[in-house]
Amino acid sequence: MRISRLPFLGCLLAALWFAGCSTVHEVTIDAISDRNKPLGSAYHIDIADPTGGVDPALHATATAAIKDALAARGLYEAPASAKPDMIIQASYQMGHGYVKIVTQRNTDIMLGGITPPLDSKAVVVYDKTIELTGRAPPGADGKEGTELWSVKTKITDTKQQLAPYLDALASACIDYIGENPGREITLPVDSQHAKSLLQQRPGAQAAQ
Repeated sequence: MRISRLPFLGCLLAALWFAGCSTVHEVTIDAISDRNKPLGSAYHIDIADPTGGVDPALHATATAAIKDALAARGLYEAPASAKPDMIIQASYQMGHGYVKIVTQRNTDIMLGGITPPLDSKAVVVYDKTIELTGRAPPGADGKEGTELWSVKTKITDTKQQLAPYLDALASACIDYIGENPGREITLPVDSQHAKSLLQQRPGAQAAQ
């Protein structure tokens, strides 16, 4: 199952048309998969809470976004008593701030068509991430199953907050769950349309 990436462009244009101004995040996607092993559709999930229960609202928001991304891919959560096709380990977090040198061209003043010089400055940035890993169910010996696929999405900027980025991070996972693009990819994701991407569902339900 493959979901078109065209909505990413459509969401950007639509948001600009209706809102006049929107936030477009540059999301870095790193995905791998073992194509020799079937993906399956039913899962059990374990979502790590980096706050240790301190921020239940953040955990609930992250959990909802992650499960919506899985559903948009055509996966469904199996009942606790049923054996799933895979175990999904999920995590979300904001890393510690670190210094990054940002280089940009000053375009505020143009003098006679002369190209303005580049301006470099040091800023503190924070990585916001969601990571999903699908594994085969544990064997009879109870040992952790082999990795089937993994996808990690990341947004890096100067904002020291995570919740407003969760929809964009989760929606960027949809096309790359179980895929292996062979390289790191960066895509623009519009924050105002990310939620609608998460709410899309395949025409045919995977569950029977």
